[in-house]
Amino acid sequence: MDKMKKVGLLGAAALIGAGLAALSEERIREFVTEKIEAGKISKEDGKILVNDLISETKRQKLDIEKNIIEKLQSSLKMADKELEELADKINDSKIEELEAELEKMKSMRKANR
Repeated sequence: MDKMKKVGLLGAAALIGAGLAALSEERIREFVTEKIEAGKISKEDGKILVNDLISETKRQKLDIEKNIIEKLQSSLKMADKELEELADKINDSKIEELEAELEKMKSMRKANR
């Protein structure tokens, strides 16, 4: 089997088994060291695997952060829209209330004449 295929398969198994997003750089290095010591991969392949896993971990972390920021921005936009709608409803309600009060006062004034 080609070295890169072995590294790729081993990397995929490591990612699935350990959950890439949760792997720290230290844990990645420990995992790869264990595989090297067990004779499952060479030191050269281990270095490649460490670099690949660390790069992928960083990429996924950035993707997660980007998604969180996008979700927060979307939530804030929705909240702003809802607040604006509520403010409009409150303003409309207040106008209606004031108009009703004005009509009431007009009626009372007519009745007193």
